[in-house]
Amino acid sequence: MTAIKTVAFVEPSFYGVSFARVAFEQGHKVISIVSSTENPQKYGYEGIYHDLIVADIRDEESLYQAIVGSPYANQLDALIPATDYASHVTAKVAERIGLRGVPYEAALKSRNKDLAREAYAEHQVPSAKFKKVRTYEDALAAAEEIGFPIVLKPTNCASSQNVYFINDAIELKNAIDTILAFKVTYMDFKVRDEYLIEEYLDGPEFSVELFVKDGEPIFSAVTEKLTSPLPYFVEILHTLPTSVHVEHEDHIVRTAVDALRAIGIVNGPSHVEVKLTSTGPRIIEVNGRPGGDNISSDLLVQAFGVDIFEATVNYYLDNPINIQKRFNRAASIAYVTADREGIFDGIEGFAGLELNENVIRAQLTAAEGDLVTEAKSSDDRLGYFITVGNTPEEAKELALALKETLTVVYHQHETESAAG
Repeated sequence: MTAIKTVAFVEPSFYGVSFARVAFEQGHKVISIVSSTENPQKYGYEGIYHDLIVADIRDEESLYQAIVGSPYANQLDALIPATDYASHVTAKVAERIGLRGVPYEAALKSRNKDLAREAYAEHQVPSAKFKKVRTYEDALAAAEEIGFPIVLKPTNCASSQNVYFINDAIELKNAIDTILAFKVTYMDFKVRDEYLIEEYLDGPEFSVELFVKDGEPIFSAVTEKLTSPLPYFVEILHTLPTSVHVEHEDHIVRTAVDALRAIGIVNGPSHVEVKLTSTGPRIIEVNGRPGGDNISSDLLVQAFGVDIFEATVNYYLDNPINIQKRFNRAASIAYVTADREGIFDGIEGFAGLELNENVIRAQLTAAEGDLVTEAKSSDDRLGYFITVGNTPEEAKELALALKETLTVVYHQHETESAAG
């Protein structure tokens, strides 16, 4: 057991709750810096922290002053972002108080897709052709230059929020009207009024789960992804390790590492999204933290016995890092979605999933009475379940077969619809 340290997490939520849990279980003193005292209950980490500090996590100075004005001034051993949106703010404050972490400029680039694309281009890392736009006129000129179909997306959001696949000028006008009205994202972070028009990348999608030291990977794994039908890009299945295109794994990993270097991440964890196009791997985006969507918290643990969150806490504390695969299996996570708008009543067959010995967890994220719709972002998914197998093919095929047995049920005697 390492010495007990004082570890602060900025706004634990979603994947970031795993950070707090790991540090708490290691015996460290866990401080949560939050925008509201209600957030531990909201995000499900009551009982796994020792104290709260309230700050405006969107504002560097508020975060800094909250720390230096707290009982933990000059006592923190680590300051760790536990939500994507506060990663650059956290990095800047960590630099100010002399703690290690992702460099501020690298965190800023990973949070802002236009800055990242510029860095990839500067360092000859294959990604997508792009133009930054503000208006419909800008967007139309960019789309005509790049060539339809194109992708329109915000520069600083996540979870596929307002990401559009667009075939023509009419679709572009409709999407621009919607995205211009999108002003505030999660946790009240402002949406920048600059957007990206990007070349649509063909081919299957993957993510690379990485831990790098001095610019080289000490751990890597490639996750296979299935996404919803166009025009949306919602992830509906992850399989780790990949069951397909294994002959390209080394190339995919190397491209991901090159992208990290381009934006300045040379130490610590990362989650890099890649498409294997007809011209080779090309970068979608880089995140300087462990993968979310249950990839790091569940799939890596089930497939390899690897706890990236533990390694990450040790990295921030400058403790020894030892990432070793304890076994070689595979795991998949399948997400259930609605195929239309309606009032959610439940998912027929869902309660019986855990009777299968190879299903390790099944969880609903929608509640009876919720208004649900065809999945346009990750927020619209209704629930998930996780399967394991001796091979990626086994885990994936079981997940897909079980998903076919589920039926989304709607209120008011509406017609039942097969799960998406």
